[in-house]
Amino acid sequence: MRSHQFQLVGGDAALDFVNTLHDWTAEAPRDYLPTFDEALRFAEASGVVTSGEAKRVATRSGVAELRRVRELRARLERTLRAIVAGRSPATDDLEALARDAADAARAARLRAEKGRMARTVDPDVAGAAIVRLRIADAAIALLTSDRLARLRACPSCGWFFLDTTKNRSRRWCSMSMCGSAAKARAYYWRSKSSR
Repeated sequence: MRSHQFQLVGGDAALDFVNTLHDWTAEAPRDYLPTFDEALRFAEASGVVTSGEAKRVATRSGVAELRRVRELRARLERTLRAIVAGRSPATDDLEALARDAADAARAARLRAEKGRMARTVDPDVAGAAIVRLRIADAAIALLTSDRLARLRACPSCGWFFLDTTKNRSRRWCSMSMCGSAAKARAYYWRSKSSR
């Protein structure tokens, strides 16, 4: 069976992570993280972990950690969906995200990197939780930044993305996935009604 190719269209690792569930509103949404190994593969593809870090963690049991990763993803989805809709996120979700951020901070280390200081979740401290803690770190960075004003949700699939266009006109998660399909449907209905 061929591995799923992750669509990294969100413009942020935390958004791409939430987008690993296809169609949150469906009765049986397609989960692109069915196993902990797939969560590691996503993390490597999105730059959350290096291939060496993924290999070190892959040998550890990930069943419990996969459950925690999915819980974080659901919390982030609810929080982001509320923000896009102009509502306040649920207090319980924000408190849980704050606990996730505290866990990430406990596993974080500072290091000198190319003349600058870099803060990162240490894989030796985090262990199997490295994916969840780094995603939590990325999510908090996004939620507390000015970039959050550019958060959008695709009207077709519901995936999240940052609209980085100059005039803030990006409408779809990606033109190749949802944009062209929406334009084709609109063209079909326009041409059908003009007959």
